[in-house]
Amino acid sequence: MRQAATVPDDVLKLSAWLPYRLFLVAAQVARPLEGFYGEAFGLSQAGWRILAVIAERDSANAAEIGRACALDPFAVSRGIGQLVELGFAVRRSGKLDRRTAAVSITRSGRNAFNRIAALGNAIEARLLSRLTEAEQATLGSALTRLEAESARIDAGGWRALLDDRGGS
Repeated sequence: MRQAATVPDDVLKLSAWLPYRLFLVAAQVARPLEGFYGEAFGLSQAGWRILAVIAERDSANAAEIGRACALDPFAVSRGIGQLVELGFAVRRSGKLDRRTAAVSITRSGRNAFNRIAALGNAIEARLLSRLTEAEQATLGSALTRLEAESARIDAGGWRALLDDRGGS
């Protein structure tokens, strides 16, 4: 009879791993939002994210949008195409470089964004209602620090992480 392998104490436990827990919260609240913008406006997830970026940053180019949305160039191109096809965005030649298209939100796109954002704000308000004001402030501060550190981790790559641990 085979015995179950013992698990060392330092093994990653997915259910307790902070990045996974953050992912679960994000995924669970994204589903109803995605259901709404998909059904009401025919938007993909990438299309929604790009719409949100251009609602905030008029005349953003594809590279800026990709960085802001964490999307690869192909997904950005497809998402911009979807927004243009739906009449939610227009693409114009860049001011300094004609090869760089600037993407701007249209009035129709702004109306769609505002309706989706209202639901997004309701989701956020419901989540935050579970926290005290002090907890909300702590969470905001902690997320700012985690965002900065996660950017450093991403920039350094996995080899740097192993080097930091002594190559183990």
